[in-house]
Amino acid sequence: MSEQTKRHVLPSGLWVVATPLGNLGDVTPRAITALSEAAVILCEDTRRTLNLLRALEIHERPHLERLDAHATPQQIDSVIERLKQGGNFALVSDAGTPGISDPGAKVVAAAHAAGICVTPVPGVSAVATLLSVSGLEGSSFAFLGFFPRALREKRELMEKLETHTAITVAIWFESPRRILESLGCIAERWPAARLVVGKEMTKLHEKFFVGPATQVHTAIVQETQETGEIGEWCFSVELPHVESEAASDSSGWVKALECLLSAGVSVSESARLIGQHFGAPSDPSRKEVYERALRLSEKKS
Repeated sequence: MSEQTKRHVLPSGLWVVATPLGNLGDVTPRAITALSEAAVILCEDTRRTLNLLRALEIHERPHLERLDAHATPQQIDSVIERLKQGGNFALVSDAGTPGISDPGAKVVAAAHAAGICVTPVPGVSAVATLLSVSGLEGSSFAFLGFFPRALREKRELMEKLETHTAITVAIWFESPRRILESLGCIAERWPAARLVVGKEMTKLHEKFFVGPATQVHTAIVQETQETGEIGEWCFSVELPHVESEAASDSSGWVKALECLLSAGVSVSESARLIGQHFGAPSDPSRKEVYERALRLSEKKS
C-alpha cells in the first residue's frame, strides 16, 4: 500500500483504534497506519501502549497522553481544542476496542458534539471474541460491563434479567479477584444455565470453560487453585427466563392458590390441591406451584 493510499484511508480527526487483546497477529493494517500517523495517542496506560508500539516496530513514536477513568473535563476540553486545530489523534484502550466499558466514550461524545470527524478503526473486541466461540444461539445479547461488586446488586440484577425476555444472552467482564464470587452467584441462582467463560483470550494461556453454571464454577475453582488469581476474564450466560409474577397473576391456578392461602390452608396442602385440580400438561409443575405458594405466603407474613 502506497503512502498516498494510506493517508486517504483515515480522514483527519479522532481515530478510535482497536488493538490486540494479547496476540499481536490480530492487529490490522489500518490500526498500524493510525498508530504510526497520529500526532497524539490517547491511552489508558502509556506504558502498555508504548510496549505495543515497540512490538509493532513503530519507531517514530507519536506523543502518548494518558486519558483514563480519572480524566477531568479540562483534559477532555484540551483534547477537543487541539482536534479543532486539525490534529489527528488516535484513541486506544489497554486492549480491544475503545469505548466499551472504558473511559474512551467521554472523549468520543465530546468530539461528536464539537463536529469533529470520528473514524472507527475496527478490530478485536473481547465481547465479540467470546460470543464467536460460545455456541450460544440466542437472537439477542447484552453486554453489561463489569459484573456488580456487591452481592445484593448481583442478585437484584439477575432477578431483573430473568424476566427481561428481550435479552437471551448476557455478557460481562470480571477481574481475577472477583471471578469466583461472581460465578458462584451465577451457579447458585442459575445452576443449569449454560455458561461460557474465557480466560486470557488470544493470549498464551487462553482457556475456555463451557457447560452448566455449577460445573463451570467448579472447574474455575480448580483453575484458580492451580494458577492463582490471575488473568483477564469475560463470561456469558444463556439467561433462564421465568414469567414475571405480574404477567402470570391472571392465571386461574394463581388466583386459586391465593384463595387457599388466604383461607389459612398451609403452603404444602395448597400446592397439593392446586396440583390435583390443574393437572393438564400445559399447567404449572408441582415445583413451580410450591415455589409460588412460598412466595405468596412470605408476602402475607
